Amino acid sequence: MTSSVSLPLVVWHGFSNPNITCIAYSHSNIYAGQRDGHIWVYTIKDNSLQYKLLLVGHKKPIVALCILNTKVDSKAEDVLISASDDGEIIRWNAADGRCQVVNPNGFFGIPCALKVFPQFLNQDIFCCGQANEISILNSATLEVVRVWGGHSNWVTCVDLDDPNTGKSQLMTVTMEGVLEIWDFDTSKHALYKNQAISAKILDDTTCSPAFDVVKNKFLPRLFMVLTNKNILVIASYDNEFVPQFIIPAESETCWAGGGFYSKDQLVVWTKHGDIFNYKLKESATDSCKYNAVLVHTYRMDKKSDIYSESIKISVYANDDELYAFIVCNHPNESGFKILPLPIDQQQEGHTTYAIDISFKEIWPIKDEVDPNFGRITVTEPVNTNHLAIGYDTGKICVVPLSLALLHLNDVSNHLGKRDDVRIFKKTHQSAITCMIVPEHQVSGQQYLLSGGLDGVVKIWNLNDGKFVASCAVHSTPVMSFIEPVEQKDIRVRGCIASIAQDNSVALISVDSMTCLFIFPGHPYPLTAIQWRTAEDYVVLGYSDDSAYVWQMQTAHLDRILYGKSKTDVMEDSRWPINHISVSKAASISNHSKHTVQIKSIVTDDCNMQVPNNFAQVFIFSIRRLVHDIYTRLSILNVHEQNNQIHPVLKASVSTSSSAFDAVVPDILSFRPDKDDPLDTHDGQQPKHDEELKEKKIELMTAIISIIASWNINEAFELLCNQTLNLPKQVNQNISYGIKGTNGNLSIIAPLKHEREAWTISPSVTAIRLLSISLLAKVVISMADQESRSADLITGYAMSLPLVIGERYCFPSLSLLSKYWHDSSARSLFSSAVTGLSQDDINSLIDYWESFLPTSSENSNPQMMARASIILGIMGCDQPQTLDPRVRKSTALSLTILLSDADLDTNNSENNILSTGSMARTLSSMELLSQGFKTWENYINAAEVLRTLFMYATDSQPMMALISRGAKAAIFQISITNMPLVISTLTFDTAHAKSLEDRLRCLKIIGIFIKKEPILLYSHVHNVVEAVIKTLDPNVPHMREVMVQSATSVLHDLVKTYPSVDFSSSAQKLAVGTLEGASVVYDIRTTTRSVVLEGHTGPVVALAFSPDAKLVATCSLFDQSVRVWHTNMSLFGMLTSSLTHTGHQRKSSSGSHKPDKIFSFALPNNSLAPSDIIRQVRFDWSSPRCVKLKICDLIMSFTV
Repeated sequence: MTSSVSLPLVVWHGFSNPNITCIAYSHSNIYAGQRDGHIWVYTIKDNSLQYKLLLVGHKKPIVALCILNTKVDSKAEDVLISASDDGEIIRWNAADGRCQVVNPNGFFGIPCALKVFPQFLNQDIFCCGQANEISILNSATLEVVRVWGGHSNWVTCVDLDDPNTGKSQLMTVTMEGVLEIWDFDTSKHALYKNQAISAKILDDTTCSPAFDVVKNKFLPRLFMVLTNKNILVIASYDNEFVPQFIIPAESETCWAGGGFYSKDQLVVWTKHGDIFNYKLKESATDSCKYNAVLVHTYRMDKKSDIYSESIKISVYANDDELYAFIVCNHPNESGFKILPLPIDQQQEGHTTYAIDISFKEIWPIKDEVDPNFGRITVTEPVNTNHLAIGYDTGKICVVPLSLALLHLNDVSNHLGKRDDVRIFKKTHQSAITCMIVPEHQVSGQQYLLSGGLDGVVKIWNLNDGKFVASCAVHSTPVMSFIEPVEQKDIRVRGCIASIAQDNSVALISVDSMTCLFIFPGHPYPLTAIQWRTAEDYVVLGYSDDSAYVWQMQTAHLDRILYGKSKTDVMEDSRWPINHISVSKAASISNHSKHTVQIKSIVTDDCNMQVPNNFAQVFIFSIRRLVHDIYTRLSILNVHEQNNQIHPVLKASVSTSSSAFDAVVPDILSFRPDKDDPLDTHDGQQPKHDEELKEKKIELMTAIISIIASWNINEAFELLCNQTLNLPKQVNQNISYGIKGTNGNLSIIAPLKHEREAWTISPSVTAIRLLSISLLAKVVISMADQESRSADLITGYAMSLPLVIGERYCFPSLSLLSKYWHDSSARSLFSSAVTGLSQDDINSLIDYWESFLPTSSENSNPQMMARASIILGIMGCDQPQTLDPRVRKSTALSLTILLSDADLDTNNSENNILSTGSMARTLSSMELLSQGFKTWENYINAAEVLRTLFMYATDSQPMMALISRGAKAAIFQISITNMPLVISTLTFDTAHAKSLEDRLRCLKIIGIFIKKEPILLYSHVHNVVEAVIKTLDPNVPHMREVMVQSATSVLHDLVKTYPSVDFSSSAQKLAVGTLEGASVVYDIRTTTRSVVLEGHTGPVVALAFSPDAKLVATCSLFDQSVRVWHTNMSLFGMLTSSLTHTGHQRKSSSGSHKPDKIFSFALPNNSLAPSDIIRQVRFDWSSPRCVKLKICDLIMSFTV
């Protein structure tokens, strides 16, 4: 389960010239892996491209891509699998780019190809590369299920169809050309070599190594083995490989790829951009022989403006037409060509083509530069609400986040005379390359350190905006700063380490404004700094597997370590260590606990001196921002001497939100961000808090103005404008993102119109709508319109499909289900289901039903929980959509999650519920209770209640959230079916075999009395009788164990309900019933001493006289007070004795008459139970005088 609503907003402020390393195609989309680790997604339109998405996650060059088809929310969905040259493999949603799964160690080596085979239902991914083994990964989880070793050299593979045996088979080809067949057991992922088939198809003296093998899916017996110099086509017949023909490469060039694109069409291409289209022909004399005829050649014009020798080609089919996508990676301006490859060509021809479109031409926005400050080179978060921006002119500007978000590209035009801005104009002689604001401040001041191309480090005071010191410590550009994790040693505390381009390191003391140490450069990048300050050493680790040990006192090199010695030293966990990433693909602020994280999207462009910082991502935690604003508002209320918590804040911590807090446990750790000192200027507390509130609202206003589409719903927009005065201008350079697994990002490219974002994918729509609804609640609250909240938000969501049109993507039900506990998400979920056709609803239900825990086909806890929640919500809110079979499966699945919540086997040993387990438990609790009418007929309701009783009384601190959720669920079920709850509770209290179970029931009764006394009102007599039975002296040891808890419960009953009273002198307890009788119990023997019958309606109040000889009872129904003697006559005692033989019965009253009867008249004798509990009481002023208080009336009776 997700922990917060993360909304990435992206500000584009530059263009990145692509350097493409690999290409994949699917459904009019081009996926291009980059050398910087990014993946660009383009849409093909009118024989050109449109920027669509940028996927940010890999830290190394992308080396392989593949597309596979899956099913999500009952709809077919493409998935992109990517691999980088460090062996990391990531799964992305191909439509919106959301990162789904990451395996950082998917392949040990450098991957070269990712392959999926339809005959294995695309369930496995085969990763081949520079290793003598192939990794087989589960396509859903990316878990390595088998490492396929035993090969003599680097190896690749392809699936093989065997019509004779029907077995699943694979064919492998090693670099030296050894070809082998393997049987593949898909269930066990076991591979068995076919010993009868083995051949070497390459001649060691004439052929270069094989790098790929491709199958003709139209003629499954035909294969193509690719080497640099030759393409070999072979056929498989009766366990033999028959060579067909060879296509040699031209001199001074090499083959780069090829494939079969129809039954008789073969297309191959070279590394220099030449494409050859061949026609396959079957031999007229031998049906097992094929040859190829060249029908067309396409050669790249090497004299065009856009040309380099770095060329990538991919051939794809679209609408029965064949195209080649050619990319030329130029250091200044890369370009592409979409080249049609006609299928029906019969005669040999020749075409010369040129790269005629550059990627910069299709970039949708202008490459803007701030007119006064220059081009942005680096950014750095400052405190909690500011951003420092460094420029290529050497200037630095520190501005509020709201200003940076709306006007990053021309911020100098919007500064005005703001007091919360800092401008440093004369900083460095050239571009700013890095900045840092130290977290540990020794002197109490706050400083900004900047590094530049000039190799100088400068220190600035953020409080007064003045220059402090300069340290010329490097001869090459300063590339990064790190703050040492070691903060105990006085020499290191308050220091910053600067790292230059030549890998030299300087340790600068911010407190003394001096450079303490300078460590010389190294040919290889710095990877780690280990602080052994107690031993007087600093150890610098480098990527060439070396470590340099420096003495701190004398500042000389002590020794150099290599190999195992270096590893042993650097992995010594006793010493703090800073790990240094050499990747510049994306840098993220480490303020993960703040309302916003800031991430720079960076690439290394060959024609720029510094890395190209071309986009800024602001990742907002919307719930944290909302919580922060509510807290600020409540603080102001306190200063205004208003002791009432702000109503919205109060709602956020109410019982109804218990499951919300629990499913997202870190909500309880939300604290307002630390005050940003740059935001405030007045020392007086009320003014100080007012300024902080205004800054938070300013940030919220900026966010809403970006994410809300206008002219959608008049009522919603009018309220927002009146409350916040929102600007409606749309900045084309701002787009949206999706935060996925490991914080990896999918970023939507700049759009021509912001409404197009509603057509991207269901996930984007869901996150955007959810963010709008959460922020809108704050706006609506500020306008004192809380009663209209649900209508306004739902109205806005329902208006969107009408305005956007057919292309509108309804929000993802799967994603909204993660936030189902939030009322806004719940409303959005219901409106999304309402917008579906009946066929879509049926398809959706069928899809998710297969993932329920009651299905043995799936064992993924996350999918089980999500399926149960989605169908559970539908069963609660729209039960008519589920047929009885699905209702039963869903109900049973929810009970499974409730009682067997810890489905993660890796946590079973610790006897501790994981966060995911807690989420599943609380989800099942609330859905079972809210839809109890729907589920009751399909579950063992009493056992479900007993499980809830167990959770509700768990006193472990770590189970506090579960306990709170269980109590809320019990109360909810009680509202639906209180007789069931009370019968289960009283039966277990009186008859449970375990004393521990009886004590648990007493605790639940106590909770009812204190939290929901109204629910228990009609069943007080049953509860009293059950509690008294726990004190039965005839059951060995029970009374001793139960007496304290039972006494406490009886005390609460007497204190809360006027129809219960206890005489300590006589040790008797009396309780009135709804049938008009009053029962007196002897606590010493736990038996009924007398039953007093006479009233014709419920007894609402009773009380013992001071000497316990009399008891007064009152019924509002017959408007009478009756006074009884508590001692029975001899005849009554005999009768009672006879009727107690066997089982006690209510009719065992004997013939007992009231001593006195008083009638009274009330204008209204039908008081509500809540009024009876609070406003009806007997009060014996003397042994012979009793007063009855009913609301404001007091009646006195003399007996």
